[in-house]
Amino acid sequence: MTDTARGAEALRTLAGKTALITGGTGGIGLHTACGLAALGASVIVTGRDPQRGADAASQIRAAGHAQVSFIQADHLTVGANQDLAGQLRGSLQYLDILVNNVGRVFPARQETADGYEATLALCFAGPVALTEALLPLLTQRPGARVVNMSSSAYKMWHQGPFEDIQSQRGYVGIQAHAHAKLLNLIWTFALARQFRPQKVAVNATNPGAAWTPGTAQLTPEAVPAWKYVWPVVRFFQRRGSAAKAARSPLWLAASSEADELTGTYVEKRKRLRPKAAADPDNQRRVIELAQALVSQAPTARSHRGAPPIDRP
Repeated sequence: MTDTARGAEALRTLAGKTALITGGTGGIGLHTACGLAALGASVIVTGRDPQRGADAASQIRAAGHAQVSFIQADHLTVGANQDLAGQLRGSLQYLDILVNNVGRVFPARQETADGYEATLALCFAGPVALTEALLPLLTQRPGARVVNMSSSAYKMWHQGPFEDIQSQRGYVGIQAHAHAKLLNLIWTFALARQFRPQKVAVNATNPGAAWTPGTAQLTPEAVPAWKYVWPVVRFFQRRGSAAKAARSPLWLAASSEADELTGTYVEKRKRLRPKAAADPDNQRRVIELAQALVSQAPTARSHRGAPPIDRP
């Protein structure tokens, strides 16, 4: 892969295209949104905090990019993600770029309104529900791209991908995060194969370390292995550039070099196919898990008497 730092010329104009960036009010998500807006895209960012959303939109507009909007959304439940997609289906004719960026490491185990462990919900079930519900928009025009924000942390999960799905055996925040990111990565590869006939590209990237609001919220409780070197960890974390980290998702979303790329994991400017993600049986099982989490969620639209999600 070409270094996106010196390969900016490969980023094409996105005039006339629409992009959605979840969790785009700060950190890597905000810099990704700024980059897509600078290329001419109409940008929609989501987040929980209306004030941070307004500030993010103002920051992007101040850079000379008027076509930006904020939608308040809590991505922790299946139903909230489906509602967001329904809102967008009612206001947009198409969606060209979806960046599933939102994520977090929780220091203590929490459950969502669906009864799912919060990391699993935010980093796996939520993106599944949102992406599935946005398919009618993503398939309106050829060349749509889905970029799933991954992390090298997935390598920290040393059990089977489908063991302890709800993190009930001695919760550790970074381990739950690693597990959810592994499931997300396997799902990315499975989804790429499913969406190939619709010409929707699906890829994942590890943007690298950066000082972001999410990083700032980390605690030694969430990452016990760093407990005794916490000051040193923080020293280096604060030097990570969110703007630099955004280069990788921007490259996947907008580069002409990525036109034919799908079913790939990008890390440190390399295109990789991790064994666990490329395994056909894992892909089959992750699709089954994804479908179960969405269909069985108490907040799902189908459970609230709403019409079923449109499918292409």
